[in-house]
Amino acid sequence: MALDARTLQNVDEALLFEAALADLARDESRLSVDLEEALSGRMNMPQGMGLFIVALTESGLRSRMDDLWNWIRERPQIDVKFIVLSDGPRSRADFRPLPDEYIHVVAPRDLQAETLRQLVDNAFYGLRLRHEKMQLQSRLALSSQELRRLTDVGQALSTERDFERLIELILHHARELVLADGGSIYVVERGRPGQKPTHLRFKKSALNLSANEFLLPIDANSIAGYVAQTTRPLVIEDVYALTGAEPYRFNFEFDRAHNYYTKSMMVIPMMDHRSDTIGVIQLINKKRTHLSRPLEVEDLKSDLIIPFTDKCVELIQALAGQAAVAIQNNLLIQDINNLFEGFVTAAVTAIEQRDPTTSGHSFRVAEFTTGLARAVDRLSAGDFAPVRFSGEQIRELRYASLLHDFGKVGVREKVLVKSKKLYDHELQLIEWRFRNVEQMVEKHYLQRKIKYLKTNGPSGFADYEQYLDEEMRVRVNEVREMLDTIRTANEPTIVAAGNFERLEEIARKRIRLPDGQSFPFLHENELLSLSVRRGNLDQQERMEIESHVSHTYRFLIQIPWTTDLSRVPDIAHGHHEKLDGSGYPMGLRGEEIALQTRMMTIADIYDALTAPDRPYKKSLTPERALDILQLEAKEAHIDGRLLQVFIESGVFKLGQENSEPWLD
Repeated sequence: MALDARTLQNVDEALLFEAALADLARDESRLSVDLEEALSGRMNMPQGMGLFIVALTESGLRSRMDDLWNWIRERPQIDVKFIVLSDGPRSRADFRPLPDEYIHVVAPRDLQAETLRQLVDNAFYGLRLRHEKMQLQSRLALSSQELRRLTDVGQALSTERDFERLIELILHHARELVLADGGSIYVVERGRPGQKPTHLRFKKSALNLSANEFLLPIDANSIAGYVAQTTRPLVIEDVYALTGAEPYRFNFEFDRAHNYYTKSMMVIPMMDHRSDTIGVIQLINKKRTHLSRPLEVEDLKSDLIIPFTDKCVELIQALAGQAAVAIQNNLLIQDINNLFEGFVTAAVTAIEQRDPTTSGHSFRVAEFTTGLARAVDRLSAGDFAPVRFSGEQIRELRYASLLHDFGKVGVREKVLVKSKKLYDHELQLIEWRFRNVEQMVEKHYLQRKIKYLKTNGPSGFADYEQYLDEEMRVRVNEVREMLDTIRTANEPTIVAAGNFERLEEIARKRIRLPDGQSFPFLHENELLSLSVRRGNLDQQERMEIESHVSHTYRFLIQIPWTTDLSRVPDIAHGHHEKLDGSGYPMGLRGEEIALQTRMMTIADIYDALTAPDRPYKKSLTPERALDILQLEAKEAHIDGRLLQVFIESGVFKLGQENSEPWLD
C-alpha cells in the first residue's frame, strides 16, 4: 500500500487518517511513497484550501526536491506539511529548495509507531490551528469588507439629494450585499400631519419592469403591506411552498405576468428614529454565487437559488437603518425646499401685487434665465464650452432671478406704480386749476356783458356780445391749449425740445384772484416733473427706483442661505450692472459681473420689453426686442456672446405654444 497524500476535510476523517497511519507504522515495509503519482497530478486535490500530511522517506524526498517544490508552488491553495523519515541525522537545510515551513519534522526511519502517531497528531493539530486561524481571518476580512461596504453605502446614501436616485441606490446596494436576483422598494405614503399612514407607494423594481408607481394598503393582503404593518423582518424559503395559512398573501400573478419564478424572499422594514415604518425593502431569489449572466426561469427553480440567511437579515437590517435615515433626511430636505419655495413664491406674489402691471415678470425672468443657463451648459464649443451648471446651481440661479426685484418693497408705492410724469392727483389739481381759470375767463366776459347792458341798454348789444364771445373763445382756447400741452408733456415719451420752452412759458403765467392774490399756472415741482426728457420719473424718483437693487441685497443677505444657495444675494445684486461700468449700484465692469448675473440681465431686459402693455410703455414684438438687445450688446451694456446663445438656442421663445427647444 502506497502512503501518498490524504485530504483532511473534517476532524473525523483526520482521526481516521491518523489511525490508519499508526497502523501502517507498525509495518515499516509498508511505509513507501508513490512520489510519481503525487507529482503527476492524479491525486484528489481540492479546489479550495485543504489540510495535508505527507509522510516520505528521505530518499523519496531528496530525489525529486525541485519537482516537489514546483508542484507545491503551483498549488498555493494547498496547505502541506511533511514528516520526513530519514536514514540518518538530517537538518531542514538538507531539503532545500523546499522551505522549512513545509517540513514538520525530520525523524529517524526506525521511529516507533506511537512516536510517529504523536508526530502526526502534532502536525495535524498545527495544521488545524492554522486552518482555523485562516478561517477566522477570512471571516474577519469578510466582516471588515461588509462593514466597509455598509460604510460606503451609508456615505453614498447620505450625499444623494435626488429622491428617485436615492431609491435606486438603496435597492442596488441591498441586492449586491446579499446576491439577490431581484427586489422592490416601497415607501410609506405620507398623509396629513397627525394621521397614521395607511398605504405604501411602490417606487422601484430591480427587474427592469416598466411598472408605474401604485399604492398598496398596509395590511396582510400583501407581503410588503404585512411587514410594514408588523414592523418585523420576514424570510420565506420558498413562496410556492406557502400553505395559505400564513397571515400574509403572496401575489402569484406577478410571476405569471412577467414570466418569472419567485422562490426565496426576504422583506425588511425601514424604521425611523421613532420606530415608525417609513418603507419596505423586498428582496427575492438569493443566488448561491455571483453570476454575471441573467438567470432564466429554469435557473430560478434550481439549486442556484437558496434561502436568505440570518446573516442576510442582519446585513439588510443594517442597510435599512441607513436607508431610513437617508430617506428621512431626503424627505426633510424636500419639505424645507417646498417650504422655501412657498415662501419665495409668496414673497414674489406680494411684491407684484404692489404693481399689478408687472405681474408675472419675476417668474418669467426666472424661466428665461434658467433656460439660458441650461443652454450654456449644453455647449461643447466656444467661449462657454467649459462652463457647467449643477442642479444646485440652477436652483440657486432660479431663486436669485425670482427675488431680483424684491427690494421694490422698499420703494414708495406711488413711485412704483407711477405711469405718467405727474401723479394722478397732481394732474387732477392742474386740471382743476385750468378749469377754474376757464371759469374766471367766462365770468370776466359775463361781467362785461352785464355792465354794458346796465350802461347802454339793449341798443347795440348784439354786436358787442358777438365781439366779446369771439374774444372769450380765443382766451378759453388759449387756456385749453396750455392744458393740452401739459397733458401731452405728461406722457412718458421722449419730448421735443420746443415743448420744454412752451412749458416754461406756461409756468411764467399767473392767475390773479379777485382778492388780488396770484398763483402760477404751473408750480415749480410740476414743471420739473413735466420736463423729464425720457420716461416718466424725475431724478429723485429714478434714484428711488434704482435703490430697489440695494434693498434686494440687504434683504437677501439677511437670509441664512445654505451653502448651495449662498450666492443668491450676489447674483441678484448685479442685475442692473453693465459691462462698460455704466450700470448700478456698484458700477461693475466686464468679468466683475458674475456669469449668472449677466444671464439674468438679458432675461430681465427682454421680458421688460416684451411684457404686456403697461401704462408707461407699449409691448414690443420679440423681433424688435432682440434688435434692441443687439444694440445694447454693441454698446457694451450686455454680454453679446450670451445674447447669441439666448437667440440661437431659442430660449427667448419660452412660453410660446409648442416651442421649447431648450428642453430638447
